[in-house]
Amino acid sequence: MKTRPNPIWVVLGVVGWVGLVWLGSQLYGTNPRTAGFDLELLLRAGRDVAAGRSPYDPAMVAGAAPVAERLFYSYPPVIAQFMAIFADVPSGVMLVVWDAVAVAGLAVVAGLLTRRFAPDLRPSRVVIPVLCLTPIIFPFAVGLLFGNLDVFFPALYGLLLLGIAGERGGWAPIAGGAAATVASVTKLHPASLVLWLAVRAVRSTMARRALLATVVTGIAIFAVSLLIGGAAPWSEYVAVVRAGSGADLVDPRNAGPAAQIALWTGGGEAFARTLQIPVTLLALAVTLVAAWSRRRDAVESLAWAAAASLVTLPVTWFHYPAAMIPFALVALLRARHTREAGRVAALVTAATVVSIIAISALPLVWLAVGLVIVAARLSAVTEPTDAV
Repeated sequence: MKTRPNPIWVVLGVVGWVGLVWLGSQLYGTNPRTAGFDLELLLRAGRDVAAGRSPYDPAMVAGAAPVAERLFYSYPPVIAQFMAIFADVPSGVMLVVWDAVAVAGLAVVAGLLTRRFAPDLRPSRVVIPVLCLTPIIFPFAVGLLFGNLDVFFPALYGLLLLGIAGERGGWAPIAGGAAATVASVTKLHPASLVLWLAVRAVRSTMARRALLATVVTGIAIFAVSLLIGGAAPWSEYVAVVRAGSGADLVDPRNAGPAAQIALWTGGGEAFARTLQIPVTLLALAVTLVAAWSRRRDAVESLAWAAAASLVTLPVTWFHYPAAMIPFALVALLRARHTREAGRVAALVTAATVVSIIAISALPLVWLAVGLVIVAARLSAVTEPTDAV
């Protein structure tokens, strides 16, 4: 017997999506265009590659620091090489397809996580509410509006979560490891998750399989990139990363702890750069401890590592914490038939509300992340670990 979607979810979803599409259309019509600006940067890099040009700013390749308030392409060459496939696609069409694929990826992962953690539920019972809530999960919604690469991270982090906490055997660890590589290639900060996998692999079969897939996928991506463009683009990429390290960190839009503390204290750029050193070391330490702990279950362990991955580099934009969505979902699924169900639901709801408020009070986004980690911990009451 088919069950109809809850009317509340339907109304919420229709209102949310209509509002998000309307806002996107308004931003797309501004001059300069605001909606899809990050995707436009990627498309421009892809069009450069398709035309036989370098996607990188020649001045930055030569060592010049980036100009303030000016966007520049600083992703690995393989991203521009991939985007060259879409060089002839109009920007507006590409933004719609980009966002549709990201939302579809989140829906697929939500369905897979439901099959793993709540096999008694029809996946549609979870997927529909997730899709309806997507427009009001502001970090994810903002990423959709701007066409950020991070809109794919809920799906990628979700695949990794499924890979290390799913059923033994099968394709999940392989897909999870590949997802970790893709995330690390697109944005460098998720590379700390590979460190988590390496340490966890000492005592986890699932992590060992995922780590192997990570290494193989990384080698394959690098090899394909070299075949397409040779080594020169990678040399330019290293030069741009080196030059880009001179970009301003102290920016009200940068949620990174070092930048925010510098803003609060008036410490300036030098202070923020110095403070980032212990922040990065602490993030790596959290990753190592979370991976090594025997008592911490795989979901909570990876949740800590995922949160830490958001601050390994000096810049953390508001949309980065959208990567925590699958952990919130799994916390809800695991707690359904336990005494912690109400508390977990309250924590996830609070995290959603706080993330909305955080758009005008940026440091609160870390409170939202923390609430998700607590929810994951509470939901682990009856969940076994993935240790061998």
